[in-house]
Amino acid sequence: MTPDPQVPPNANISVFPQEPSSGAIGAFSKFRKLEQVKQLEQERIARTWEVRAYISDHVPLTGGADDVLSRPGYHLFRVNPNENPLWIYLHSGGRNAVYYGLFGDETGRLKYISVSVESGLPSNALLLARGPINALLDVFTRDSGMPITVQRLELMSPLDGEVLISEFLIPERNGVILGPLGGIVQAPPFAPYDALYREALTTASPFYRLLCAWKMYEGTNRIRQWVRKECERRRISDQMPPDPDVDAQELIRLGMDATFAGGIRRARDLFEKMREQRDAIAHFLIERDEGETHVYVADGRQLHAYAVGAAVLLRYAHRVLEELRLFCSRRMLGLGGGAMILPTSQNRNEFIVRAADYGLE
Repeated sequence: MTPDPQVPPNANISVFPQEPSSGAIGAFSKFRKLEQVKQLEQERIARTWEVRAYISDHVPLTGGADDVLSRPGYHLFRVNPNENPLWIYLHSGGRNAVYYGLFGDETGRLKYISVSVESGLPSNALLLARGPINALLDVFTRDSGMPITVQRLELMSPLDGEVLISEFLIPERNGVILGPLGGIVQAPPFAPYDALYREALTTASPFYRLLCAWKMYEGTNRIRQWVRKECERRRISDQMPPDPDVDAQELIRLGMDATFAGGIRRARDLFEKMREQRDAIAHFLIERDEGETHVYVADGRQLHAYAVGAAVLLRYAHRVLEELRLFCSRRMLGLGGGAMILPTSQNRNEFIVRAADYGLE
């Protein structure tokens, strides 16, 4: 790879997926490290890799990669200054034990957790590390009641000891400028789905995000029924937006497997193909012919699969609702069902929230 003088050496470049989508798990590398990443991927030599987990009580959900990497973690875990680093194991019987290094900063506050994995591919090293790290955090939470999660993972280079790849939940990078703005009209049937969309975007759990996306899409049938009745009442003959087409190449760019993306033509095909994932996380325990099974949410493979799936489903669920909303705003004014009073800044004191309107008085 020829160095590009236009790109700063320390610029964070997306390694996976091809098209970063907020809510998916992304792998980022410094521009100056991309050649080394490519080299190590091509060599496929089995190595022992060090993976570091930076922990917090929350995951950054907005900003760019630079913001995420510079965001301090918040938690109440400390390492005994007389044993820093602290080496501990998690044992699950037989030879199934994993050793971890708990490294504190100069004040004793836990800075990161280190675990070693063996793999021929850097990408697999991160995948392998996430399960054991989550398992350790699970028992920490079980014993302390302390909320704690992985803010990001860092894969250390076996060649120079520097950070090779950083992996984290991709945040929303686009900002919003507010104003000038008079006000916003909201059709009553859309309000619950707007709330559900915000609920999905503000969770750091890909599992819950997938469920929210699914509920949003399921709800579009109700929205269509309402729009159809309104059109009949208003004698509007325009055809409603159809179920959106799905671009298989877009799915691949977003991180989905090409085999999985095959055969998906419309949004309903996409959601139906992911029904098993939805049922597994919605019910947790699933009965199959081979016996009872469940989703182990600490597993790195499950986390990656649900993160990609949730990001894709949420994108299409939102697209469906926005197309229906746009249809309503263009074809049907006065979505509240009657005459509308125009609030102005001069009489804004008349438009306040009153307890009586909510049956509290």
